[in-house]
Amino acid sequence: MPLQDKKHWSAKSDLKHDELKDAVELAVDWVLAHKGQAAGGAAAIAVVAALAALAFYSRRARADAAWDGVIAAESAAGHAADAQPLIARVLSEGGSASASAMARLLDGDLRYAAGQYDQALDAYAKAAAEAPENLKDFALADTVQTLEAAGKSDQCVAAAQSFLDAHGEDLLAPQVHAGLARCLQAQGQADAAKAALQKIALQYPGTPWADWAAARLAAPAAAK
Repeated sequence: MPLQDKKHWSAKSDLKHDELKDAVELAVDWVLAHKGQAAGGAAAIAVVAALAALAFYSRRARADAAWDGVIAAESAAGHAADAQPLIARVLSEGGSASASAMARLLDGDLRYAAGQYDQALDAYAKAAAEAPENLKDFALADTVQTLEAAGKSDQCVAAAQSFLDAHGEDLLAPQVHAGLARCLQAQGQADAAKAALQKIALQYPGTPWADWAAARLAAPAAAK
């Protein structure tokens, strides 16, 4: 599934937060707590605050560069040979945890598209370990999809159930639920697969996922 269809580049705005305010407040608190060391009072506060602001903007510049690298890699995703060096550069230079996580997700997507499922799983595992919460779910959902494609039904069922237990209300939950149903079917657990399909039809009414589950339930057993 193309990255741009499932991940939102607006995550870049999450970096802004209120980091400058936090940095300045920490600097002021330090000066007030160390008056003996910070001679000059207000002047010292101004200097430390300026240094904090400089450090903040330096970090922001590195973060922006990291995001530019991710966007360039995503633009080159149609040619993995061009995208992979850009991904490697983002990961080696750091600068943003969110950008690095997105780079790993893109790496996983490229590996998945090439049928390199073990490498894709490794990329998604690293992304899940490093990503902030707003990106972690993508890595976990992608892991379920990749385990299914790799024919690792046992692991797929376990990963899907773990996702649903922790993120049952997530927007990606229907996709994961469908993967669970298919992997249960692949395991030969017909009753469990049927129960999963019934739950999808009930839990996501009026959606394509519910229609898909209902069609699977109505189909002859041999066709499922």
